[in-house]
Amino acid sequence: MNWKKIPWYTLTLSLFGFLTYYIITSILFILDVYSGNLSNWRAILGLIFNFLILLIELLSAFYSVFIYYYIGSSSSYEIIKDENNKYLTSDPLPYVVVAIPLYKEPLKVVSQTIEGALNINYPKDRFEVVVCDDSPKGTSSDIENFCVERDVRFIQRADRKGFKAGAINNVLNQTDCDFFAMLDSDHIPVSNFIRTCLSGFVEDDIILVQGKPMFVNQDNYLLRSSAYIHTQFFHIYQKSRGIRNGVIFAGTTGMFRADLLKKFGGFLEDTLAEDTDTSFVLMSEGYKTRYIHEICSKGLVPWNPISMINQVWRWTNGITTIFRKRFFRIIRGKNSLINKTDIIATTLTPIIGISMWFVNLLLYIMYMLKSKLSLVEFTFYRPVLGQNFPLLLLAPILISFASIIMAFVAWRREGKEDKMIKLRGLFGMIWTIVAFYMLMLTAQSFLIWAVLSALMGVRKDFDRTIKEKTKTMGKVSAKIKYTLWSIGLLVLAVLYYIASWETFRAVPIDPLFGWFIIAAVSITIPIIITATHFRQLEIMKVFASTKTAADVEKEYEEK
Repeated sequence: MNWKKIPWYTLTLSLFGFLTYYIITSILFILDVYSGNLSNWRAILGLIFNFLILLIELLSAFYSVFIYYYIGSSSSYEIIKDENNKYLTSDPLPYVVVAIPLYKEPLKVVSQTIEGALNINYPKDRFEVVVCDDSPKGTSSDIENFCVERDVRFIQRADRKGFKAGAINNVLNQTDCDFFAMLDSDHIPVSNFIRTCLSGFVEDDIILVQGKPMFVNQDNYLLRSSAYIHTQFFHIYQKSRGIRNGVIFAGTTGMFRADLLKKFGGFLEDTLAEDTDTSFVLMSEGYKTRYIHEICSKGLVPWNPISMINQVWRWTNGITTIFRKRFFRIIRGKNSLINKTDIIATTLTPIIGISMWFVNLLLYIMYMLKSKLSLVEFTFYRPVLGQNFPLLLLAPILISFASIIMAFVAWRREGKEDKMIKLRGLFGMIWTIVAFYMLMLTAQSFLIWAVLSALMGVRKDFDRTIKEKTKTMGKVSAKIKYTLWSIGLLVLAVLYYIASWETFRAVPIDPLFGWFIIAAVSITIPIIITATHFRQLEIMKVFASTKTAADVEKEYEEK
């Protein structure tokens, strides 16, 4: 028995019990307050507001329960593979296609990935590298020439139907192979990539084996925070899912059974998160997915803030679309209850995050109605724990604490594999985690339309993530858009700061102070990031020379 998971499971159950108690007492408390005044329309509206906030608050708080479950279950993870399985001992070995999808990528980045794929330690006659390019005709002529020189198949479509998923399906339908592997254009595979993934196919109903990509560019706090998203994803979530055959394809550094994937119909093309979407539906169809926590590729996170936001925006929109389109299919799926719960919780995460943003706004409106117009019906009510601790900060406290705990656990695990983490020491750990948490909190303000457009079914184009190192933060229109939005958020932050000061001066301190100060700080950060990068926006207008993961690693070694 793995004793490491017992404290986490104990914490999970204890927190679940406390939240159950909190739900019941809060409902009874709110109903008791308003029960004698429901003939007043303002009281009815105040009751609705309180229950709406309670619902969103509890969804957020309950997600913290899952975080402790993820940490506990991931501590039981063990790599399941067999290097003597029927595939690696067959003669001949399975034929593998390594697909590299790209769209308007620079040759320097793609060439390193192609070279790395060609140098994989596997019989040359038993695998093929295929570049699937969705760029406009003529855009990638240098990459096409590079492929011709190295006898690499280069496939280009006439249109972008289905975006990245459509490009992958186009290659899948044009190739005859036993296994179909995928690499992002900036992910240079390790030499043992194919053999490592093949070793994970230990059962006939396993359709996917996901390897671990390492993200090597971590020059500043923005890059380290972006890389840390992946650190938590692989060390906590993927390990947890790995013990229950519920692993999500990360879009790169994974391998599929080609016959099963073709039987399923290939990648789903109607969301912007084709990797996650396809994974969820494959699990719902009864297929198993596995994770091997061994570094199989080395890639890059986006180099600048706008590219980071665009990447997270696409993930958020895609995952929310999955919730809208696949909810009932997931509920009726053939996979386990815990996997269904995990999938629903994952697809709800963006909605919960944005909902908390609107909760802060609604609380501010209620506070102003009560304090400035003396409309007491709009008071925010919650029961008191003991005699002095009103439970008004339950959601932000629980989710913040759980997120910080998860970040420290992920850091400790990653420190065993990433030498850059070891070099940063304790201060580096604290600063990275604080920056990561604050940036994730800040990101919610930029993702509102991502969630709303997905829920409303507004069709969005696939906006690729720029990975080349640039001296600019994107198009002028993007610069103006994000700068103006940051200024608008600063105006709202000022209102929150004023409300924070007023609630802080109250005797006793109004517990809404905690909500307002968190809201104020989180939406102040965007203008700080914009200001610190403003000279780059205005002065550096051309692309710098691009850097690959290999270049970055070499720089770190020289340091």
